[in-house]
Amino acid sequence: MNTNDIVFALDIGTRVVVGIVATENNGKLEILASEQMEHQERAMFDGQVHDIDKVAHVILSIKEKLENTLKIKLREVAIAAAGRSLKTQFARAEKSIKEDHEITLEDIHSLELEALEIAHKSIVSKSGITDYHTVGYTVSNYYLNGLPIANLKGHRGKEMAVEILATFLPFDVVEGLYASVKKSGLEVSYITLEPIAAINVSLKPDIRMLNIALVDIGAGTSDIAISKEGNIIAYSMVPYAGDEISEEIARHFLTDFATAEKIKKSTKKEIKFKDVLGIEHTISREEVLEVIKPSVKTLAQKICEEIVKYNGKSPSAVFLVGGSSNLPMLPEEIASFLKLPPNRVSVRDIKSVEILDSRPKKLKGPESITPIGIAYSAMINKRKDFVKVYVEDKLVKIFNIKSPTVMDALLAIDYSSQNLIPQSGKDLTFTLNGEKMTIKGEEGITPKIYVNGTLANLKTSIKEGDRISIIGGKKGKDAFITVRDLVKGTENKEIYVNGKLADPDYSIKEGDEIRVEDSIKSFSITVNGKEVLLKGKREYMFIDLFNFIDIKLDNNRVPEMKINGKKASYTDLLHPGDVIEII
Repeated sequence: MNTNDIVFALDIGTRVVVGIVATENNGKLEILASEQMEHQERAMFDGQVHDIDKVAHVILSIKEKLENTLKIKLREVAIAAAGRSLKTQFARAEKSIKEDHEITLEDIHSLELEALEIAHKSIVSKSGITDYHTVGYTVSNYYLNGLPIANLKGHRGKEMAVEILATFLPFDVVEGLYASVKKSGLEVSYITLEPIAAINVSLKPDIRMLNIALVDIGAGTSDIAISKEGNIIAYSMVPYAGDEISEEIARHFLTDFATAEKIKKSTKKEIKFKDVLGIEHTISREEVLEVIKPSVKTLAQKICEEIVKYNGKSPSAVFLVGGSSNLPMLPEEIASFLKLPPNRVSVRDIKSVEILDSRPKKLKGPESITPIGIAYSAMINKRKDFVKVYVEDKLVKIFNIKSPTVMDALLAIDYSSQNLIPQSGKDLTFTLNGEKMTIKGEEGITPKIYVNGTLANLKTSIKEGDRISIIGGKKGKDAFITVRDLVKGTENKEIYVNGKLADPDYSIKEGDEIRVEDSIKSFSITVNGKEVLLKGKREYMFIDLFNFIDIKLDNNRVPEMKINGKKASYTDLLHPGDVIEII
């Protein structure tokens, strides 16, 4: 047998490790052999390796059994990280925009990248762990000027915002699995996530377009993955599962844990056992169901609350996998809490898997879904654990759990979203004759992204060996204007800047107070009952009045002069509307 044609897959669980060797047969998965073994001691907690040597020992034992059965040498293996190891985080990013700017796809993608950065920082702050693989994200809402909007593209406004739900996987979870596998003499050929593996084989592609919650119920935890429109939009975990049911049985019937497990799994009408005191008992299946009913209800409630928390509502359907999904009454309780018809909550076992060429006897129940899914995922993804690309000649490894994009590559190197946002020049704000005015800075030139020399964007798909380059944009010029450019016709005008007389070619600065006045004034006054128009000077003294009127005066007499009824002199200034008397 050619080992290049086979896939070796391991489901490394908290309690049990399952190994499958399979091959492709006309697009379907043909399982050649399978083995499973329990950890002798607690070497894993909540899906994370705590004792590398002990986990490696179990993997080695399974590997050797499969090699003896098939008479082959196994060198590579496909594995999966537990869904319970994933960290999900809500994040919001906001950005002020110029009101005359039409929002582009590049603007939206850059905003989403910024939200991912915010989500990552929040996860690091909460956990203290700095290294994470970015699994993916989904947009919850877009906003324009504070109001929800379906699509930002093409709109104008003052502010745009996005809310996302992002998912991350700690590096150390992956490294622990890799170390255990390597210690058993194997190399990882492919790695995925348990929920993705389970969905790949338990849900047809057309069903994945629906809003589905997949719940993998194990011994210690219940892992949740929610799909919508073909993508997984959220992951979560409930630290409550099959062990809690066994512990309730042990408490009630005074047994050890192993005996309680047997009682829980038994389908016989009458169940015989010995308690810790050595006393023999015979109980009915109905008695067991009555004892576990409250715990099963609690498990269902916790699962449903977590589903609604991340989905925002009840999903269209719920699919259950994992060893503890066979718990009696559980599907009915989940349907009741979510107000779904009973047939919308289904336990998926090997009978529902259509990608199998045949159904092996050893793999039967819902606990077989995930290991089969790992093998199938490795087969269709050509067993590549990471996609390797280059960003500006720097080698980048991207976790291969979905079709990677340019955004995934930039996230992997902590590329700042700010580098992709065109930098506009500074605006210039000032007042002109008491009115606030703003001159806009020049818009910047958007940086351009290329993949293998072809123009691309953040959402462009990438593959092994691709080269990504970014040609930096250009910052726009700061706003600049002189008084002469601002005011049409500065001739016969006086320019005051912050209270001081200034030249028309003065370059206006931020916060300046500009006042523009006519340098030649004209206004009317009344002289001896007749209206007289004064014009041609900035200001007029009483003596200037004689240039505008024709009046005969006695050369031997000084005329009597009054302004608004008061005695005046030749040097008094005149003002609009003054009433002049000359006698």
